[in-house]
Amino acid sequence: MEHADIYDALRGRILEILDVDPDLVTPDARLSDTLEADSVDLIEIGGYLERTFDVELPEREIYDLETVQDFVELVARKR
Repeated sequence: MEHADIYDALRGRILEILDVDPDLVTPDARLSDTLEADSVDLIEIGGYLERTFDVELPEREIYDLETVQDFVELVARKR
C-alpha cells in the first residue's frame, strides 16, 4: 500500500469523525491542535486503520503521534 492510499483512508476517516474544515486536513496538520482530536478520537481512527490495513497500532504509539503524516508513517511501518 502506498502512503497516498493510507493518507486518503486516514483523511476520509478524520472527516467522518471530526467536525473540521476539509482544508485543514493536510499531512502537516497537528492532530490535537489543528484538528482538535482527543484521545478517544485517535483510538477510533487507529481502530479503523487497523481494520483497513490489517495492522496493529498500540495505543501508546497512537498517543505519541503529532501530525496526520505521523499517522500515515506509523501505518506504513506496521505494514
